[in-house]
Order: sequence, then C-alpha cells, then structure tokens
Amino acid sequence: MRPRLVVLALVALLAACGGGQDPATTPARDELVATADVERLLVSTQKRTSPRLRVGTAHCPDQVRLANGTEFTCTVEIEGVEAPYSVTLRDLDAGKASGRFALEPAKPIIDVTRIVRLIRSSLQPGARGATVRCGPTKVRVVEIGAAIPCTITLGDAVQKVNAVVKDLKGTVVVRS
Repeated sequence: MRPRLVVLALVALLAACGGGQDPATTPARDELVATADVERLLVSTQKRTSPRLRVGTAHCPDQVRLANGTEFTCTVEIEGVEAPYSVTLRDLDAGKASGRFALEPAKPIIDVTRIVRLIRSSLQPGARGATVRCGPTKVRVVEIGAAIPCTITLGDAVQKVNAVVKDLKGTVVVRS
C-alpha cells in the first residue's frame, strides 16, 4: 500500500550542514541537521498516497546526525492514528548540499475501507447488499501477519472473516 520513496535533492535539508563525521564521536552542532523538511515531505507524500484519508502532522526527532546511513523514525498522523516511517539518509554530499533519503513505512498502514471494498467485491451477487464492518477506525497500523477481524451481515446471517496482512505494502488476504 505504501511504496518505498526515495527523494532526491536534500538542498533545503542540508543547507546548514557541514563536514565529515566519525561514528564513534558525539556529533558537533554543524554535523546535525534539522528534520522539518522531512516532516513536510512525509505529510505531502501521505496525502498523495491516501487522498481520501485525513492526514495531519508529522513528527521526527528535532535533529539527526548528518551521515550516510543515518536512520531515524518519524510518525505521520493519518485519521488520528500515528503511523511510523523509517527514514534513511543516503548519498550525501554536504559540500554540494545534495543527497537523498529513503522513506518507508516501518509497519503496514492499512486503510480499512480498502478491506471493506475487497470483501464486498468477493461477495456473491445476491449478497452484495450485505453490511461489512472491520472495526471503528479507518486506519490501522499493524504487524505483518496480523489479522484484522471483519463481520459480514446480511439480514440475520452473520459471517466473521479475517483480513490477514501479508507485507509492508499493506497487501491483505481475506480468510473465513
């Protein structure tokens, strides 16, 4: 559901950054970079990825070490749920104020309305009027392999199914 995103040109992110780093030492102030631009990018990316969902703010550590391979976690609020993202700095060249970073969900982010649509599309034609419910929230952040319980109701008939999350992209398989 959320493809890996690699972003080029960290010009604004790296504008105030400096030279080489030794991982064994505590970084100096000029070896740290503010993450406000990453937060803005996470929000805009999530809005493009999930246009039907309400996307709020993102939160990252205030500053991170400026070095290739630096990893940190940010969160983006989606429908009131905090969704974690992993961010990795790559191919940095502080002298040119350029580089890349990769954004990837740290856990599957599930749009529950997609599960409801999937279940509805698999119903027999006579059961298309059934009510499908998968809980009160529109978004779930779960582990791979987690089961999201759903209920299909048609008249007095009730069937329980589980939507099992298969991968980080949020692919689900419905099982009775």
